[in-house]
Amino acid sequence: MQFCTKKKARTGKNIWKTVVMGVWIVLFLMVMDIAVNVLFPYPSDTHITPKQLSLYFNYGRSLEGKISQMVGPTDESSSAIAVAGWLDPELWKKLNLATRPANKEDLLVAIYGMSFSNHVGEAMKEINPKITLRMIAGPAAPPNYSLGAYKLDMGRHQADVVMMGILASSVKGLTTLNGMTWQFEGPAPYTYPKYFLEDGKLKEIVPTVTSLAQLRDTFHSSQQRDVFLAQLQENDQFFDSFLFNRNFLDNSTLIRLIRRAWAQRHQKEVEKQIHTSKGFTEYPTQILRAMVTDFALTAVKEHKLPIVLLFNDRGYDDHLFRALEPTLKSAAIPYVSTHNIAPASNLANFIPDGHFVKSVDQQIAKAVFKLIGDRS
Repeated sequence: MQFCTKKKARTGKNIWKTVVMGVWIVLFLMVMDIAVNVLFPYPSDTHITPKQLSLYFNYGRSLEGKISQMVGPTDESSSAIAVAGWLDPELWKKLNLATRPANKEDLLVAIYGMSFSNHVGEAMKEINPKITLRMIAGPAAPPNYSLGAYKLDMGRHQADVVMMGILASSVKGLTTLNGMTWQFEGPAPYTYPKYFLEDGKLKEIVPTVTSLAQLRDTFHSSQQRDVFLAQLQENDQFFDSFLFNRNFLDNSTLIRLIRRAWAQRHQKEVEKQIHTSKGFTEYPTQILRAMVTDFALTAVKEHKLPIVLLFNDRGYDDHLFRALEPTLKSAAIPYVSTHNIAPASNLANFIPDGHFVKSVDQQIAKAVFKLIGDRS
């Protein structure tokens, strides 16, 4: 009997020690959580570049929370990344994009894509100053952005040449309607259409939000927000409510770290359905082929020279070219692919941020000029 009593006493003490230890662990985590927020605050001014550690601990904030950090009451008070990339003709007017050649002898070239395609355009201008550029691009924009920009821009310029840029690492964006859900750690809020095939014909889903002003209004109206999120839930393969929705958990450093880990796992699972070590899967390949065909056919009808730019960046070898080669060649669509100009396996072709070195941009530009010369 005495033995049982002692055993119960020891058990009670062990339980008490466990409870006390648990309380201390929770208190320690709470103090650490608060300390990180105090020591490494994220700047409230959208024009201030955050310090590295502040940025690191902010990576796991919800997408909606990050967007609230970027978007101010006006475009001027919003960050540059929040303003960039919108398929908004009013924005294009503010940017004073060229609508006709600067001089009668000039050639107006309209380029739709991302920074890679912009770099090629700038290289073309350096090689031949008699080039007038009209460039519409979004941060790491996927091919549906490029085609959507081209279609929206039809009839707004007098370009002789139109170019559609496709970046291999952004093909995953085909399954989305925005630059947020598939770029969790560095989202860009701009939107674009999503394309799909129906009875062999290319169809599009237009996002409910198409400008920064609309996005600002959407997040201030529960009804508009619900409509926007419902569209993402139905049509955006990368959408995840835990990753997107803003709530009080954004205030916790630990939850942000957990959310970041979840985001990385979630995105890898979705990406496996789009691209593997062997190349792109059937879904994006079919859509891409239909998109470049549509781009080329409409451009020819508009009496413009279409050129498809294929950027095979690091980690993608020549996969993008192999996915589109049959269509490009069978339909005689003019194209330039970087796989035989600057192989993705050669790191010397890239600068640290992942873009091509300037000499590669110049080689791509020369290949474009050759196509223009051959077709003129």
